[in-house]
Parts: sequence; structure tokens; C-alpha cells
Amino acid sequence: MISDNEEYSSCKAIELGLGDQWYQDPKTFSKKKVIAEVAVFLAVTFGVMMTFGWKAYPENITETKISGWQNLYYYLSAFSPAIGCIVARCAFREGFRDDSLFPKFIGNFKGYFMAFLLPIVFGIINCVLITFSLKAGFTFKDGNGILDVIAAVSLYSSNAYIAFFILIGEELGWRGFLYDKLEVLFGLTGSIVIGGVIWGVWHIPPLITIGLDFGKDAPGFPVTNIILMCVFCVGGGALLQLLKKLTDSVVAPIIAHAIIDTVCNALALLFISGEMAKDNQFAMGCCLLVSSMIVGIPCYLYMLRNRKTV
Repeated sequence: MISDNEEYSSCKAIELGLGDQWYQDPKTFSKKKVIAEVAVFLAVTFGVMMTFGWKAYPENITETKISGWQNLYYYLSAFSPAIGCIVARCAFREGFRDDSLFPKFIGNFKGYFMAFLLPIVFGIINCVLITFSLKAGFTFKDGNGILDVIAAVSLYSSNAYIAFFILIGEELGWRGFLYDKLEVLFGLTGSIVIGGVIWGVWHIPPLITIGLDFGKDAPGFPVTNIILMCVFCVGGGALLQLLKKLTDSVVAPIIAHAIIDTVCNALALLFISGEMAKDNQFAMGCCLLVSSMIVGIPCYLYMLRNRKTV
């Protein structure tokens, strides 16, 4: 059985055939150089997202058939943070010797357990908020049938595997690069707040084209949607960055992100009917935002208190 360290060493041995003299240790970078590296990352990431993101989503996703080109645009936009990470690491000769880019399962049971637990807690809190704010009930009580609910949960759970692959593109860029660079420049608090705002702004194309999470009927659309997404990403970013720190790997945030985007949506089906969801998308988005802060703030405080050990 190959250990994590042996796997990482083998990856180091195959570094595009470039010698050690090509690489530069990012720990020796000045703040000015880190700023320049972040600027390149943001230019590439947002350049790709703003070029292809607008074309990746049909305006009416429930009725419009998604073409092969739209699939291509979607994957390019979803992987734009990873593309930005690759370009910045190569441009500044940082390379890929950062072992946090690789899985580290041995000795990190707590972190990977939390990668499954925290998203489920997040989803349950979201469902409770939906129930109280919209006075919704279990859908199988409203005629959808418990078998329909089970089928939906199974479908979303299977989609988690697909989401895991897609979210590699996001997490390699955000947690695998940007957040750590921002922490060097602005400290932990700055990295969580500034990183969350940047991550939120990155969602502008789907926020406007399909009304992602908050709907097109939101008051003050689309400015309100963008602001609320930034707040949501501050809380969500704290959760995912904690998992990255606990495991020293981006794999745990990828797992958690995939669960939030899939299984948590399935949990919401237990509490609200499709018709009610359609008519209350803004309220449901606000429940999602509050849930992210309820979970994210304790994650941030934990990192703040244990900054020397995580």
C-alpha cells in the first residue's frame, strides 16, 4: 500500500521535467510578489469566467435544451479557478510542490469526518429555517409521496460524484491557492472576508442569467443577489477553509462542497414542495445564507482560537 507521503514524493519526481533551479519556494516570496501572483490568478480566473460563464447557462434552464457548447462553456467556467491557479503557479515558478493539493487521509480522520458532518448540519439548519420561515411541511404529506422523496434523495446523492469532479476546479483555485495567499497578505480574518467576497462576485454570470439561489424576482435584482451571494460565500468559505486547514488538503473541502451542492438540496425536498420553492426562491436563498453564517462563524472562531495548530 502506498502511503500519502510516498504518493506525494512520486508526484514531485514527475514535475514536467524541470529542474529544481526552476522552482521558487513560495515561503520566500515578498508581499509584493504575492500580490502580483494573486493579481494574475484573478485576471485569468475572472477572464475565463466572464468570457464563458454567460454562455454556460440557458435563461430558462427548465425548458431550454442544453447544447454541447453550453456544456463546454460550463466546464470552462467551473474550472476557471483551477486554470487561474495553474497559470499563476507556473508564471511565478511556484510549481505544484504544495502537498495540500494532494489527499492526506492518514492521521486526518477528524477533518474528513467533519467534511461529511458539517455539510449535513448545514443542510438540516437550512431545512429548519425553511420550515419556520415559509411554514412548509414535509412534501410527502402534501401528496408528492415518500417514494418520490427517496428517489430525489438518491438522485442528488449520485450527483455528488459528478459534483466532486466539477468542484475540483473551484477548490483548487479558492482553497488550494487564493485563501492561503490572502492570509499571507491580510491575516485569517482578511482571507475569509476578502476571499468570500471574491468568490461571491465570481458567481455573477449564473446569478444574473438563471437567478442562482436567490431568483430573478429578488428585490433589487441583480445587485441584491450579488451582495447576498458574497455574504453567503464568506460563511461557506470559512467552513471550507477550516476543513482545508484540519486536513492540510483540498480534498476535504471538495467533499464538503459536493455534499452541500447536492445532498443538502435533497434534504430541502423533504421540507418544501416544488411549487412552493418556485414561488419563494428569494426567501429560500436567504435561509441558505443564514445557514452558512450559523455554521461558518463558529468555524471562523475555531480557526481564530487555534490558529497556531490548524
